[in-house]
Amino acid sequence: MSTTFNVLRYSLFGAGIVYGAYHRYSLESDVEKQKFLSSFAHEQKLINKAKKEYAKLTAPKATTGDAINWEDPNLDFGKALETLVQKLE
Repeated sequence: MSTTFNVLRYSLFGAGIVYGAYHRYSLESDVEKQKFLSSFAHEQKLINKAKKEYAKLTAPKATTGDAINWEDPNLDFGKALETLVQKLE
């Protein structure tokens, strides 16, 4: 075999090894990126779910005219009567 052929053969062999290493690195980085994005999306979903649950738990209670505590010593009778009159109208 000639020297030129051996040089060409080993050069192509080295180029194949370098390309294989580069290709494997790019595939591994894509997989890592996808893992990160999926875990981030999962965390976002959990955060949104927790926010909704928190909003349900801390939602202000709607007060109606029926919830007037007539035995409260600090009750403003004028406002209580006004709310009752507004309900009648």
